[in-house]
Amino acid sequence: MHSKLFEQVDFLFIGMGAANSLLLLKMHENDLLKNKRIAIVEPNRKIVNDRNFCFWSTEEELLNLSLEDLVSSKWKQIKVANRACQTISPLYYNHIRGIDLYNKVKVTLNDYEINYYSDFLNTSPLIKPESFVINLSETTLEAKMVFDSRPPTYEIAQKNQSHLLQSFYGWEVMAQDYTFDKSTMVMMDFDIPQNNCCQFMYILPFSENKALFEVTRFGKEKITREEAENLLTDYLHHQGFSYQIIEEERGVIPMSSTQIAEVNFGENWINTGARANLIKPTTGYAFHSMAIDAQKQVEAMLNHKSLLRQKHATRFNFYDNLLLKILEETPQHGKRIFQALFNHVPINNVLTFLSEKSTLKNELYLFSKLPILLFLRIAFKDISYRFTTIPPVLLAGFTTLIAICLYALNLEKILFLFLGMGFLSVGLSHGALDYLTDKTIQNKPYFLKFILSYSIKGALLGLLWIILPDLALLVFIAFSAWHFGQADVKEWNHKQGLNSFLWGLIVLINILFFHLHETTTVLQHINGLKIHHFFDELSTEHVFLGKLLISFGSLIFIAYNKSRFMLLTWCYLMLTSCLPLLISFGIYFVIQHSMHGWMHLKKDLKIDSYPLWLKSLPFSTGGALIFLIFAVVNSSHYLGVFFILLSCISMPHVLSMNHFYKRFNNKTN
Repeated sequence: MHSKLFEQVDFLFIGMGAANSLLLLKMHENDLLKNKRIAIVEPNRKIVNDRNFCFWSTEEELLNLSLEDLVSSKWKQIKVANRACQTISPLYYNHIRGIDLYNKVKVTLNDYEINYYSDFLNTSPLIKPESFVINLSETTLEAKMVFDSRPPTYEIAQKNQSHLLQSFYGWEVMAQDYTFDKSTMVMMDFDIPQNNCCQFMYILPFSENKALFEVTRFGKEKITREEAENLLTDYLHHQGFSYQIIEEERGVIPMSSTQIAEVNFGENWINTGARANLIKPTTGYAFHSMAIDAQKQVEAMLNHKSLLRQKHATRFNFYDNLLLKILEETPQHGKRIFQALFNHVPINNVLTFLSEKSTLKNELYLFSKLPILLFLRIAFKDISYRFTTIPPVLLAGFTTLIAICLYALNLEKILFLFLGMGFLSVGLSHGALDYLTDKTIQNKPYFLKFILSYSIKGALLGLLWIILPDLALLVFIAFSAWHFGQADVKEWNHKQGLNSFLWGLIVLINILFFHLHETTTVLQHINGLKIHHFFDELSTEHVFLGKLLISFGSLIFIAYNKSRFMLLTWCYLMLTSCLPLLISFGIYFVIQHSMHGWMHLKKDLKIDSYPLWLKSLPFSTGGALIFLIFAVVNSSHYLGVFFILLSCISMPHVLSMNHFYKRFNNKTN
């Protein structure tokens, strides 16, 4: 068994596709390869024209990127869909043959001492302070700087994300007794069967008798060679000329709005190409971005700095998400969308938009020409999903700021409407699902037993309110504190048990004591209750001192838990102290507590929000009617009765959720 060879290099290039080829040429142009030891790992021999690279640019951009000598064809006129050809001046649509790029790199590298390795690199490097060690089949390489252009691995798509493929297959043909219009290329011709996908023909006329005909599909599944050849044969047959196939081209480009699962090996391990997220998700175009990236990378190296790539503008990511989701869910609408776009918007405006250089005004005009209801439906689903991924504590904090503004403008009715809708959609509903969390319920007798048990627990608390109202109040506060703390602490993965109870108690005390006058007003309406007299006798100084002690104790507890979420909760609760009690409690209960509980129920029951909400209707409807009755009566005389009724309904819910969390914790630990 022979030992491996060992080689030390300055630069290691993994993959010799477009990205690293452009980077090598740009490094050569700036004398960055002189006296350097270079290694290239590339399993495929670049001896045939396996790719055609296309992009649009001005003549000035082409010269600036040093690509003018590689362009084999270019067009100033483009035909799209059923529309007449359009001039795209000052832009050109440029074509570069892959083999020409590879050959230029080979000729350029003849001036340097370079070792080539035909390995597939699938292993992670050993990271040293100033180098990387990579094991190949017969050689161990130690490199100071690595440029990695291997295909990326994508993370699992979230509900509002998509991962599609742009697959293509084409023939470069020599026509017999036929003349192509070599001044005009065809970007998208949808006059082919869609086959429940979004697919089109793409035509590049290289000369009067030679052109590339390529069928492209946007979809989940790649187009097969057989499918593509049938489409090409039929399409060319309808063109009405004889032809000879000169070359074939095929490939697959990811069209993904998901995140790339990037592993950070350090600043000297540089991802390039698709691995650096340089592919435009909705078009598959990347060559121009790769050329610009290579230029910026070289500028950074000349200045002895690391390249900090700018992220795509958020709104363009949003646009990409929408179109990809439409193509994923309703691919049959792809043809309709693209035809509407190119039929009503000048192609220069479209190309500017696809280059992410358009203004918001132009983008609004562009979208106004598209099937608006289709995009609004997907946009609503996207925004709704993003809304649910915001941590409830941040959402509650944001709502608090909006609430303060609305209250200052005497628009608090809008706020009450919002909280009312939230209460009906998730506040009441998360408590109306207790029958689903009890795993003993399998048939009607068990269900009736559950209802009876649930009612008895509430009735017992009601009896306590009649006999010992002060004790009933303390019990209500205690189990409410336990319940609120349990949901929050579980969501934040903090220590549970006593910690849960203390946190819930802090939340309740901060809400109630900082609205002491309103709290005592409610308590005064409960017959036989005496505890509120204690608060009636407190002086202004005592109340201020109490608030100070509560705040100090809260901060000590938060610091002990080292919880930024607890701190954020306490901060927005302090802000809500300038708002009415009902709004302060409503923001916490609806937006933070109920959403935490709802997310836990969804996860455990494995049911999405809408069907889960439907399952809550039998009980949440009854609860809503009770609230509606008291709202219609609107008499302070019944305020105490309402408070007691609320506590009696809440009591069995707290006990049910306690059992749920015990089981939930066992499953997730």
